[in-house]
This record gives sequence, structure tokens and C-alpha cells, in this order.
Amino acid sequence: MPNELPFSYQEFSDWYDAHKKKYLDTAKDAAARALSEYLEDKLSEMEGARVRITGRRVKSKARTWRKLNLSKYRDSINRLDEIPQIIDDLVGLRITCNNQSDVIRVMRLVEALPIADGTFESVLTQEADSWKNYSDAPKPSGYRAVHVNLLTAIPLSVDWHLVTCELQVRTLLQDGWGELTHEDTYKPGSEPPVLVRTLSRRMADLLAAVDDIAQDLREELDRLSVAAIDEPTEAASIALQLVPEEIPSAARSEAGSQEAAMRYLRERLDNLNRPIDLASLAWELQREFGQEVSQGWFGFHSFKSLVRASSRGVTITDRPPAYVMPADFVASAAAGSIAPSNIPRAARTLKGIDKNFPLVSQEQLAAAYERLARASEEADWNEPLTELSRVNDLTRRARQLDSTLLSVSRPHLDYIAKALLFSKNLRGPLTMDQIKGIYSTFIVKRIESVVALEEEEQQALLAWLT
Repeated sequence: MPNELPFSYQEFSDWYDAHKKKYLDTAKDAAARALSEYLEDKLSEMEGARVRITGRRVKSKARTWRKLNLSKYRDSINRLDEIPQIIDDLVGLRITCNNQSDVIRVMRLVEALPIADGTFESVLTQEADSWKNYSDAPKPSGYRAVHVNLLTAIPLSVDWHLVTCELQVRTLLQDGWGELTHEDTYKPGSEPPVLVRTLSRRMADLLAAVDDIAQDLREELDRLSVAAIDEPTEAASIALQLVPEEIPSAARSEAGSQEAAMRYLRERLDNLNRPIDLASLAWELQREFGQEVSQGWFGFHSFKSLVRASSRGVTITDRPPAYVMPADFVASAAAGSIAPSNIPRAARTLKGIDKNFPLVSQEQLAAAYERLARASEEADWNEPLTELSRVNDLTRRARQLDSTLLSVSRPHLDYIAKALLFSKNLRGPLTMDQIKGIYSTFIVKRIESVVALEEEEQQALLAWLT
């Protein structure tokens, strides 16, 4: 006969009611508020539109009791006040993202939160070693998401108390699978019928494939967006030499809207306190003034030209993807960026501008170079593919390869493959040394377009990249 819990249901019920009222309800709202404010501060408006907190809950009394009675918990608990340490998802939060790349972005932001150390200096911290990536390694049911435990500090009279909250980060399709299969109905401890398990897993695998297609679609739309805003034409170069009043009226589209749009950009850029990518800024303008403004950009022919004409003192990085920077950014960027201590300061400066730039170890870079080289050897370079399709093909092949080196995430492989594209070296097959050389040259030039590099800094950067 299995061991019983060392307390009765009535004793548990009384404890749960008091604990929920005193701690859990408050922690649920405090953690959701702190997380929302943190994401709002770190994400651009365009990114924020793709990331949302869609759920917050306190685990019900009945479900908590059922979970406590599982052998893995029942056999390790001795007192009621040990429950919050044993059951770490009494409070749950959920973030739903449009695409896989948005999930990665949220993960990186959460990883940047302080590690919980038992103090109350930060309202929101992450619990060390609590990450569970069910996206890369799905549960047998097909469940996919990323989990991590957060701790939030709530005030109690003159004291503070730390409460653990489980954060789940999912794509829209992963979240839809959870809603359609009612997976929560069958856990913990229960087993759904065989047909339900089979159909649920089939649907999970199909939706995972659709998630990959949605990510490819997102990347192609992003590429088209960058091409529309970041490639100045000859007419745009002429427009740059003119002040707004000198632009021929025939080239203007809805002069009143043009004036309003330029004023919007000027005020937005004058108050800029951190870098913003041109794509996000263009998205903001289209949201305010309509999608049609991208047809000619009010006679400036490129969004970059419109931005420069709207705010003469603005700095825009030269190499794609382009970013607009505050005047005083370079001086403070490296000091404020979060990165492992062995990564060069210049690389941290670029990370402050380009959020997708991978700050990873030399071992991880070597693993990425090796996988992309092997993928390029297997690729059919005679196959007529678009440039983005070629990048996606290389990335997909690289991810599927077995390797004795470290595993490499899709965003990191994708970033290096796109460096081959932007540097006009997307041809093959390429050796590991060739990819390493192309990527390191590309990154050094990108950083030099932002900040002057001393010879010692450049050598440190190359030593890390190669």
C-alpha cells in the first residue's frame, strides 16, 4: 500500500486557503505586472505586438492535492509548509508568441534576469537551473513550450516573501494545441485514452511543421521589409541633399501627411534612448499613417532617406540590418550590455544595437561553423532557390546534422548564414575556415561602422570570432 501524505485533506485544505489568500493571489498579479513592465521596456513596439502575456493562474486546490499524491511528491514531503518548495507551479504565467523567433527573443530576455539568491533586491528573478525546453525535446504527448521558474518578492507588512512562479513560453500554434487537446485535463497522474494520445501527438507534429513554415514566412516578410526600407535608390540619394521644403511638390505624396509623418519621426528620434532597428521604426510609421506610405516614402524613395531628412543629427548603421542610434549610445553601450565576461567589449557594443547578434562562446561558434560547412557540402547549389530559401536550407540541414561538438540553436545558425548572404558570399560549398573568415570579417566591419576599433580591440574580436 502506497505511503500516505503526513496530513489529512482537511488540514491541507485549511493550509491552502490561507496560503493562497496571503501569498499566491498577490504573487500572481505582482509577477505578471513585473514581467509585463520588463518586456515593455525591452521590446520594441513591433516586437511587443508579437509577444503577449495570455495567462496567469493559481493552481486549484483539487489539482494541487492530486499532484501532492503522486509518488514523486508524496514520498518527499513531511510538512504542509514544505509544499511551496515541492510544488513549484502553484502560480503560473503564460506568454504566447507569434513565431519561434519571438520565443527565442523572450527566452534571451528572461535569461538576462538576475539569478535568485534569496534576497529581495529585485522584484523579478529567475531560479537557477530551472529551464525546461520542451520545444526542442517535446513531451511524449507532443507538448511543446519552454518553462522556467521565476521568483517574485511580495511585501508583507514590514517583511518580504519570495514566491515561485512557473513561466510557460509558447508559440500561437503550440498554445492552440494545448487548448484543443485539453492536455491539462489529464495531468497530473492520469492517462488519456490511447486514441487521444495518438491523435494529440499527430496534431502536435503537424503543428510543429506549420510552426516551421510560419517562421520561414516571417523571415521572408522580414527580408522584404528590410529591402523596402534599407536600400537607398539613386533618387533617394538626391532627396538626401534636399531640405524638406526643397523637395519638388510632384514628388510629394499627400503633403499634409508627409509633414505629420516627418514630425512624428523627428519627435520619436529626439526622444530615443536606445537603438531601434529601421524595420521597427518603419512598422510604427505604417501603423500610424497606413501601409501605403511605404509606396515611395513621401517622395524620398527609401525609409532611410526619410528618417535622415526628418532628423538631421540621427546616426544609422551602414550594414544590414540597419539600426538608428541615439547620439550618446556608443559611449555607454558596452558598459550596459549583458554578456559573458570573456566576450570582447566591442562585441557587446554590437549586441546593444543588434539584439539578434549571438554572444556565444568560441566553442559554440566553432560548432556553428562546422555544422554550416557540412550543410553546405550536402546542399545542391545548382537548385534554383531564392537567397532566403538558400539560408533556410542551410540552417535546416545544419540543425539536422549529428555532431560531436556542442548543439547550436537555429537563431545562431541563421545569423551566421545571413552574414554569408549580406556579405555576398552565399555560394558553395564552403569550408569551415571559409565560413569562419567570412563571418569574422563581416562582424568586424559591422562593428567598425558603429565605433572605431583600436588595434588591440580588433585583435581581441578576431581571436574570439576565429
